[in-house]
Amino acid sequence: MNEIFSHYRLIAISIWLLAVTASWTWNTIDDFREKNSIAQVTARAFFEQIVASRDWNLMHGGVYVYTTHSSPPNPYLPKEKRYIRDENGTRLTLINPSYMTRQIAEISKKKGQVEFHITSLNTLRPENAPYPWEKPWLEAFNNGSLEESGFTKIDGKTIYRYMAPLFHRQSCLSCHPPPNQVNETVRGAISLSIPIPFQKSPWPLFLSHLFVAITGIIGILFFGQRLAGSRRKIIKSKNQLELEVEERKQTEKELLSIKNNLEAIVKKRTTELLKINNVLDNKIKEQQKIETSLVAINDEFIQIFNSAPDGMRVIDRNFNVIRANHAYCKITKKPIKEIQGKKCYQTLSGKPCHTIHCPLTRIIRGEKRVELEVLKIRTDGTEVPCIVTATPFRKPDGERTGIIEVTRDISSWKEIEKSLSATAERLKRRNMELEDFAHVISHDLQEPLMLIQVFSDRIRKKYTDVLPKKGISYLEQIEKSSCRMQNLIDGLLSYSRVSRKNTPFELVKLHATIDSVLDDLAVKIEQTHAAIHIDNNLGTLEADPLQLRQLFQNIISNSLKYHHHDRPPEITIKRIPFLEQEKQQTHIRFSVEDNGIGFKNENSDVIFDIFQRLHTRRKLQGTGIGLSICKKIVERHQGSITAEGVPGQGATFVITLPLHQEQCSRENEPSDTLITDSMNRN
Repeated sequence: MNEIFSHYRLIAISIWLLAVTASWTWNTIDDFREKNSIAQVTARAFFEQIVASRDWNLMHGGVYVYTTHSSPPNPYLPKEKRYIRDENGTRLTLINPSYMTRQIAEISKKKGQVEFHITSLNTLRPENAPYPWEKPWLEAFNNGSLEESGFTKIDGKTIYRYMAPLFHRQSCLSCHPPPNQVNETVRGAISLSIPIPFQKSPWPLFLSHLFVAITGIIGILFFGQRLAGSRRKIIKSKNQLELEVEERKQTEKELLSIKNNLEAIVKKRTTELLKINNVLDNKIKEQQKIETSLVAINDEFIQIFNSAPDGMRVIDRNFNVIRANHAYCKITKKPIKEIQGKKCYQTLSGKPCHTIHCPLTRIIRGEKRVELEVLKIRTDGTEVPCIVTATPFRKPDGERTGIIEVTRDISSWKEIEKSLSATAERLKRRNMELEDFAHVISHDLQEPLMLIQVFSDRIRKKYTDVLPKKGISYLEQIEKSSCRMQNLIDGLLSYSRVSRKNTPFELVKLHATIDSVLDDLAVKIEQTHAAIHIDNNLGTLEADPLQLRQLFQNIISNSLKYHHHDRPPEITIKRIPFLEQEKQQTHIRFSVEDNGIGFKNENSDVIFDIFQRLHTRRKLQGTGIGLSICKKIVERHQGSITAEGVPGQGATFVITLPLHQEQCSRENEPSDTLITDSMNRN
């Protein structure tokens, strides 16, 4: 009989241990699934961040950086994109998304953090060749898979590997060849190797199941022993068997009920422990996320606060400085430890201090913003002019606890104001000198010139028969020189009057202005058999109508004068569109192109200088002032003029003017230009 009960106890214990083992196995598998889910979410976040960085780079068409040993020119890019040079001649190379991804991967690998690798089955660079474990996944992507992942052990560390594909885009074709097949969409992939040390101990789960197993075995042995004792009592007291049958049946029922209750309690307790364990894990994860976010926010705030160019400090209601940035330390010439914790007026003081005009006092009284210019005094007695701006500093509930004060040092502004005032005074005196100079040209120089011309004319009329041929030749030279002198004086007067506010700006139709100029030049056009082609859509702009007319007359006259003797002149005036839409709406650009004798491009700037001529007077007459006047007219209208030429083929003048003249440029334009400066430069 005892052997039968021992056999039953072994069966019960085996069943009980099997149930506990199944529970422990299920919880272990669930824990592994949870780890895999965390690793997969982390890897996807890293991958999306990398793809976002690549999209940013791609959105800007790549970025150029200075070439270094670690950033050499990309030999796989087209030659025109491989590198450029800045204004100092330093080379810059294009960093495309793949180049940027590879450099970020190298930095991450050096820091011993997440390792990632950009690769494909058909790579351009050898370093992008796939690792052995990457090849099967790349082939899986070609078959339609969207991601692959898995855990592995490397040097005793648990590494989670993740890989997702990169798809072909139209913008990728500027750096990468097109796919071999039309339906081929996967261009490559990025793999990540993330060390994920899970610190969760398996011992609590193991010990809890061990406790349940031991408790169940003890219960089985205990109740089995009691059943065995009861059996022994039955054998010893056969005579009392019939009387105790009912009692024993009742006892068996109670034992069975106790056993069922015990199993239910154990099962309920196990479920409760699992739920509590999951809740604790979730709370720990949430707490870690909150702590990480708070640390990141605090670091960002400190970086932004200290990188501000203006001095900043936080002041409480009691005038104590809670925080100050580096810029404020630079203004006060004090270290941060001598500012924080001190009174605000102990580092910089001014007239508003201890008065009702104090920014803190005004903010506490209810003002939303206070801005004032004040002369601050440092503790060493030096003065610094500042602009102080104060705004409320509040608690989360909205209560005002102090102010955030921004202090800007405007010492350089004051020095610039003084310099501008002195410059304006000098310009005023120089303009007065210019007016005197123009007066001398228009009156004092013209009077003796007129006498030279009058007496030359009298000598020619009265003494032509007396003078020898040599004398008549000298007289002709005097008359030519006086005419040339008269033209120079007239040109200088025109040049000096360009920037005067003779005529207000108004809307001018370019086509009508050019037609009127051509009417004035009709005789010269007919003599040279010139052909003039004008764009029908030149447009309308705001300008000085007389000066705009003078601009076209000088340029067209210049093209007629310097025409090629083997062919009649042909002049084309047309509007040139801008590539930028914004520029198209604010400016107008047109060109005047001829087929004349042209000039060398190295002289494209010289021809606009006053008195500069590319040909001698024996070949072509002129003063060298006409194109200088054109440049002054364009500059007065806030525009630009350039010229390009080909010797023997012709020249092209490109003029850019704003559609509308700003009000400030009209009110502040100078009364005269410095003629003497232009003469000295030439």
